[in-house]
Amino acid sequence: MITGRPFRYIGVIGLVAISYFIFGLLGLLLKVPPSNAGGLWPPAGISLAAMLLLGPRIWPGIFIGNFCISAYAFGFTETSLPIYVATGFGATCCALVGTALIKRFVGFPTPLTDDRSILLFMLFGGPLSCLIPASIGIAAMVLANIVTAPEITVNWVSWWVGDTIGVLVFTPLMLAAFAQPKTIWTKRRISVGIPLLISFTLVVIFFFYVRKAEQEQHHQQLLDQSITLSQALKNRIAGDFRAINAITNFFIGSHSVEAKEFSLFSVRTLSPFKEIKAIRWFPINNAKTSQTAFTTLLNNQTEAPSAISQHVLDRVYGTQETEYLSYEKDIINFSTPVFSHADNTLLGYIVTSITIKELVQQALEELNNHGCFLTISAKNNSFADPVTIYSSHHTPNIAPYKNYLLQVANQQWQVNFYHDLVMENSRIHWSIWWVLISGLLFTSSLGIGLLMLTGRHFQTESIVDERTADLLKAKNTAETANKAKSQFLANISHELRTPLNGIVGFTRLIQKKSSLAENDKKQIEIIKQCSDHLLTLITDLLDIAAIESSQLKININDFDFEILLSGVIDIFKLQAEEKKLPLIVINAVIPHLLKGDEKRIRQIITNLLNNAIKYTDQGQITISSAYQGGHLKLSVVDTGPGIAEENLTAIFSPFVQINPTDYIREGVGLGLAITRELVNSMHGELSVTSCVGAGSAFSISIPLPASTKKSSAASYSKQSVLSNQDSLRVLIADDNDINLLLLANLLELQDCVVDAVSNGKQALQRLNSNHYDLALIDLNMPLMTGLELVKMLREQHNRLHIVAISAYADEQKISEALSAGFDFYLTKPVDEDQLIELLRHLRGHL
Repeated sequence: MITGRPFRYIGVIGLVAISYFIFGLLGLLLKVPPSNAGGLWPPAGISLAAMLLLGPRIWPGIFIGNFCISAYAFGFTETSLPIYVATGFGATCCALVGTALIKRFVGFPTPLTDDRSILLFMLFGGPLSCLIPASIGIAAMVLANIVTAPEITVNWVSWWVGDTIGVLVFTPLMLAAFAQPKTIWTKRRISVGIPLLISFTLVVIFFFYVRKAEQEQHHQQLLDQSITLSQALKNRIAGDFRAINAITNFFIGSHSVEAKEFSLFSVRTLSPFKEIKAIRWFPINNAKTSQTAFTTLLNNQTEAPSAISQHVLDRVYGTQETEYLSYEKDIINFSTPVFSHADNTLLGYIVTSITIKELVQQALEELNNHGCFLTISAKNNSFADPVTIYSSHHTPNIAPYKNYLLQVANQQWQVNFYHDLVMENSRIHWSIWWVLISGLLFTSSLGIGLLMLTGRHFQTESIVDERTADLLKAKNTAETANKAKSQFLANISHELRTPLNGIVGFTRLIQKKSSLAENDKKQIEIIKQCSDHLLTLITDLLDIAAIESSQLKININDFDFEILLSGVIDIFKLQAEEKKLPLIVINAVIPHLLKGDEKRIRQIITNLLNNAIKYTDQGQITISSAYQGGHLKLSVVDTGPGIAEENLTAIFSPFVQINPTDYIREGVGLGLAITRELVNSMHGELSVTSCVGAGSAFSISIPLPASTKKSSAASYSKQSVLSNQDSLRVLIADDNDINLLLLANLLELQDCVVDAVSNGKQALQRLNSNHYDLALIDLNMPLMTGLELVKMLREQHNRLHIVAISAYADEQKISEALSAGFDFYLTKPVDEDQLIELLRHLRGHL
């Protein structure tokens, strides 16, 4: 039963055969005339690519295609069938051997990306395998006596070169169109295929142009040659006639001519004309008859020409005053009448015998007559058809490429010029061969070069992709490690802030007691300073982690710069007084309200003042601020030890301290690194000038637009109790008893009614059963976290003001809490001032 598979196989065979035939026609177009040989045979490349792509089973298509194109080109005859079978067998073996070698030593499918694979592919598919069809085909033609021994080398090399270049040019094109892997070969359609096609097209166009130009040049040369030869022949005939006329005049001018005198004068006059073999004088008697009186043989002629036939003489006598030509084999008899000078009576005829072959040879002796041959035909009224009186070759069966008419005596001679086909076929068209071979060699070399270049590009791409993948993996690993580090710092911060919350909070509560002894106050102040310093270290570590992970965020709000600056100065005034350093403040900022990140600007000023006081032991600290052109400009100048020029860059690196003394200052070297990143994140500039032994000056310029809002004079006072306000009922939830106790004390000092629970479930129960004005919820609690609690409340459409309290101070955690539904976020240790301001804000909206 015939299934679709045999039909598919037959269809593929037919497609291969048709493709072979069509590309064979292209090869025939590129032949160098007059032969059928050319410098390119595209089917060689097509058949190799087809066998590589489709497998060796398609060999019948190659054989059929080669057989058909050979029969088309050379004619379908029984004697030619063995030759066509041999050439088809050679073409098929070429594709099979090339495919086998490539698969054995290179492999296929292959991307051909390395130079070795490309060179081996082209070597096996081109020069090596193409030895087969040339050898088999020429051997068959030698056995059939079509090619002679001297022609073997030229024909074999021509055949081999044509097949080789066909492989080098067309196989890459076929692979770019159909080969695997598609990701590489598809890209080569542009980088390899298009340049190859353009180059091949230009070569073909130039080939046809040169071939046409050479044909036109050769045709013009033949025309010029025919003009020269015909004119030379005409001139020679005219010279013969002039010499004959001289003999005629000799008779006319003499009363009587003797045989010796006639012979002597004839020899001297006519001997230069080798084509004139004899001259005879025929006098006319009274009976109007004539017989030979004198005969002179010329140019070593030993035998007199045959006698003139009677009908010729009758013709001569009949014409009387007319010159007359007659032909005897290859002899032309030119009869010239001689008349008496006295009474103009006919005295007789001079008959000159001229050899037509010698005439042509003498006329063309010193001229170039190679590459063409000619025939001369005579015609007049007495001839029914033109008579060929001379031919330099056998009678041609082709039409003349040029003919000329010559009037000779009473006749017209037609001189026809023909191509010498033997010489034409033996002529080597060097210019055409040079264009074709050099152009195709360039095209094939271009193909190999482009394959190598693209192969190296793909190799580089592969290496880059591999290294990019490694880098991406390393980047992901680093990001994971960075996240782990950030998480670790956040956890450490949380764990440190939790006990620190108790230390700082209860220290402030104790400081509020008026019954403390002076010595106790100093000790408690020391505890407060140590805890503040520890809190600063924790905050700096979190900030530098956020900067390194690109998670630093800038929050733009309206703020009063004067209040911000005075608050910072109040903090550092005590530190400056302890070191007996004057702290000079020069504030020239006119707009009170600016738009920017108040927290980060406070942090910048704090870091700069902290460094100045830390490193300055004597002299003074000056802080100046101004607002110019939409920029906040601020400088901190100290009289400390200064910084060497080579260290001005290093001071901004994390964990670096430059100390002119042998001891280390407190801190971990993060302040300036954080300050620089904060200034950069706000698109500002930070600069430093310093002189060793004379101090340093740090200057910043940050673009901050002025706010359109009016400054409110009702800034909060830092009082410990808010009087004349209604009591707020507040729920606090925290799993740490110390935190609960601290928050309860702080809130009660602000006249709040406080309920406390230790987990989220208890908090949910209290909130669902009681009314509260405010809830302070810790994020990390057992049974139910703060995030779960607030999400549930918001789902219940509970609009209670809820504040998150957590030891996590990183931006990600803050953002997560606010997104979950918290209204505010307070970090531990809880800042009492922030808590008071929050309560004031809440009371203003109740």
